[in-house]
Amino acid sequence: MIQINLFPVKQIKKRIKARNEILCFILMLAFLGLCLGGHSWSMTTTVNKISGQIKKLEKKKAENQHILKQIEELKQAKLNLETKLDVIKQLRMDSQVTVRVLDETADNPPANRIWLKSLQQSSGQLRISGVALDNATIAAYMKKMTDSPFFASADLKKSSQTVIQGQKLKSFSMTLVVTTPEPETEESDSGQGNNNSAGEQ
Repeated sequence: MIQINLFPVKQIKKRIKARNEILCFILMLAFLGLCLGGHSWSMTTTVNKISGQIKKLEKKKAENQHILKQIEELKQAKLNLETKLDVIKQLRMDSQVTVRVLDETADNPPANRIWLKSLQQSSGQLRISGVALDNATIAAYMKKMTDSPFFASADLKKSSQTVIQGQKLKSFSMTLVVTTPEPETEESDSGQGNNNSAGEQ
């Protein structure tokens, strides 16, 4: 008896092949989804970790904010004190210079040849007015004043003849530029001391 195979073999093979391809594609999609999920989870963990560190740093900053404020206040107080000290030093120096200027002015006029009437010091200048026997006396007085380390220059503003008690004299006014001599350094002082000690030996 002859048997005939009625099953469509080719169709069955095609179906199996198609099913295998679909299963392979599904497995690939599942593997890709797993990889993406793992990467996403890793990134999320990193973001959460960084966010936690930021919160900790912000908390520390907030805790130390009062310390930073105190530091800024101390810096400002130090700056104010330094400014006041500079002002005090300048005022002390100016007062010392003023005293020396007055001493120089009072000591330099030649006796019985020049008489000072007024002194005005302001803005680094000393204005002097007075009476002298002649122009030569005035010139000699200006030269002597400018030889002092406290005066940089002298400018004769006015010189005119005047009569006082029947005697012809010269009325004058001049302006001197006041300067501050540079203080001697400790090194020069110590050097002089060493030289003196060497000389004594």
